[in-house]
Amino acid sequence: MTMKWSPDYNPPAQGHLIYTIDTTTGGATPSNVDFNLRSIGTVDYRVVWETSVEETSTSNTLLHTYGSAGTYDVQVFPTGTYQPFFSNVTADVDQIIKVSVGGGVDLGTNLANAWLGANNMTEFECNFSATSSVTSFNYTWRDCVNLTTFPLIDTSSGTDFTIAWYNCNSLTSFPQIDTSSGTIFTNTWRNCTSLTSFPLIDISSGTNFSRAWQACISLTSFPANFFDSWTGTPANNCFVSTWLNCFSLTATSVENILNSIDTSGQSAPASGVDITIDYDAASGTPNITTAVSNLKSRGWTITLNGVAQ
Repeated sequence: MTMKWSPDYNPPAQGHLIYTIDTTTGGATPSNVDFNLRSIGTVDYRVVWETSVEETSTSNTLLHTYGSAGTYDVQVFPTGTYQPFFSNVTADVDQIIKVSVGGGVDLGTNLANAWLGANNMTEFECNFSATSSVTSFNYTWRDCVNLTTFPLIDTSSGTDFTIAWYNCNSLTSFPQIDTSSGTIFTNTWRNCTSLTSFPLIDISSGTNFSRAWQACISLTSFPANFFDSWTGTPANNCFVSTWLNCFSLTATSVENILNSIDTSGQSAPASGVDITIDYDAASGTPNITTAVSNLKSRGWTITLNGVAQ
C-alpha cells in the first residue's frame, strides 16, 4: 500500500512540534509528574507545557514537573534547528504517545536516535517538508512498537537508514518514500513483523542491505524490478540475512528478488557474497534457474531456506 500526502497523517504547516505525553507511563519516573524535553546540538526554543505555563530555553534537557499525573500536549516552538534526541531514555521517551511535527520546524540534517525507544507512541505525524534536509535516519524510530501507520515524509536527502524502523512491529504497510540517495539499509525494517507487502522504492545508490527485512515474518509480497537500477558499490556482506526468517514470502517474490539483482548486473564484493532468502516453500518452486546461474557466474552465492543453490 502506498500512502499519499494527507492532512490526516501530515499536519498543516506550523512552526512548532507537539508531543502528547502520558506522565503515568514513564519507565523510571517515580512521581509520574515529571517530563524531560530532550534534544541535541545548539537549540533555542519556547515551550508551552500546559495552559498559561511556558518558558524559553537553550537547554538540551529541560525538566517540567506537572501538578498531577495525566495527559498533556507539550508544544515546542524552536528558533532555528531543533533535533529531538530521546535516545531510549525510558523515563521520558516512554511517556510519548504522539508526535506531531509542523512544516515550519527545521529538524536539521541528523535525526539519529530521535525517538528511539518510544514504545508507547501510537501516532507519528510529520509535515512532508520538515525532514527535507535530514541525511541520517539512524535508529530514528527503532522500537516504536505501537506505531500502526507511518506518514509519507521527505527522505530525499537521506543516505543512512540503518535500523531506522527496526522493531516497528505493528506497521502493516509502509509508504513509498524517496530513498534515491540512500546508501546504507542495514537492519532498516528488521522485525517489522506485521508488514505484509513492501513498496517499490528507489535503492539505486544502496551499498548494504544486510538484514534489511530479516524476520519480517508476515511479508508475503516483494515487488519486481526492485534492484533493476542498482548501481551502488556492493559492500561486503551486503545481502547477509537480508530476508532471513521471511517464511511468508511467496515463490514469486523470490523470483522478483533474484531476477532483479541479476538484471542489475552487479558482481559480488570481495567477501560476504551470500544472498540469503527464506520463503514459503508451499507457495511453489521459484523459476530462478537463469538468474542463479548468472549470479553465480558473477561471484554470488544464493541460499534459499538454508540450502545453497
